[in-house]
Amino acid sequence: MAGAHVNDLRHFAEMLGQLPGLDVSSDPGDNFLLAMAEVGRADYLATGDKRELLALKRHGGTRIVTAKRLLDALEG
Repeated sequence: MAGAHVNDLRHFAEMLGQLPGLDVSSDPGDNFLLAMAEVGRADYLATGDKRELLALKRHGGTRIVTAKRLLDALEG
């Protein structure tokens, strides 16, 4: 994607509607990420947050992994 701009990402983005209020993570600031993963039916949520998000391992059908683990899954 050489020469691509941030605005070009909208071609790959999925616009989400209303997000549900969740109280899942021990860090309330992370709950919106889980809500987006839920509404967007994400297969993966990549994070470096080892304390809260990675500790959950999954939310519904979404696997919560490190960026390295996601790259490994996408390559394999």
